[in-house]
Amino acid sequence: MIVFDGKKLAQKILDDLKAETSAWKNKPSVAVVSFGSKEENSSYITQKRKTAEFLGFGFNHYHYAKEDFFKAREYLNKIVKMEKHSSVVVQLPLPAGVNYSILNVIPPQKDPDLLSDKAVGLFFNGRSLVDPPTAAAILRILDESDIALKDKQVVLFGYGRLVGRFLMPRLVKAGAIVTVLEKGIGKNDILDISSKADIIISAAGEANFITAAMVKDGAAVVDAGFSLLDGKITGDVDWDSVKDKASFITPVPGGVGPVAVAELFANVIKLYKLANKK
Repeated sequence: MIVFDGKKLAQKILDDLKAETSAWKNKPSVAVVSFGSKEENSSYITQKRKTAEFLGFGFNHYHYAKEDFFKAREYLNKIVKMEKHSSVVVQLPLPAGVNYSILNVIPPQKDPDLLSDKAVGLFFNGRSLVDPPTAAAILRILDESDIALKDKQVVLFGYGRLVGRFLMPRLVKAGAIVTVLEKGIGKNDILDISSKADIIISAAGEANFITAAMVKDGAAVVDAGFSLLDGKITGDVDWDSVKDKASFITPVPGGVGPVAVAELFANVIKLYKLANKK
């Protein structure tokens, strides 16, 4: 079984981005905004901070606790309007009490994660300014690993805001035969469909959701899930049971995540270049 090294690919991407921007007198600045529990998203925010520091970009983290939720839109709007921030990222998922409609205050020119409805609309109309980072990361991982998509049976678990809705049309465009499965589907139906897949991509956000019974021998498994289990970061795949059946797997942590962050910062650079006509 091949265990994909996402950190290695991410570093290669970041080295190229640094080479591109190292001579710039002025550089992008990223604002990351989070709500609720600091612990739940701390690893991803730390990863983004370290990436910004590596590239020499500005970075600010704005965190708001539960008592500030009623002003979430107001706070985010103020951050978006700050000229010093060329990109604004809101850490998802949002906690109960914060409506996802607040994401619509982020204009596409400052939206490297395609969080706003307008940015999503541009994507589905073929006019997006940037590529969705996690979807782009998964496609790059498959390409770098010489895993072809044409005529392959692909099962995609989850049609969520950051992964599934962006990835599904790209998989279809690449010639894959895609089945999207979401929570609520019967267990027997899931087993019947997923156990026939050549490639399983999971972004369900449910720890150890993908078991050996759901994976056919020799399948490729891409784990884009994220959960905290007993305080530890874990993905959707039950590693111990799946490792003896899959021919390829992305670990959590260290698989899709680092590459998605690298793709996010590639978008930060694209948006900065568009704004500054570089």
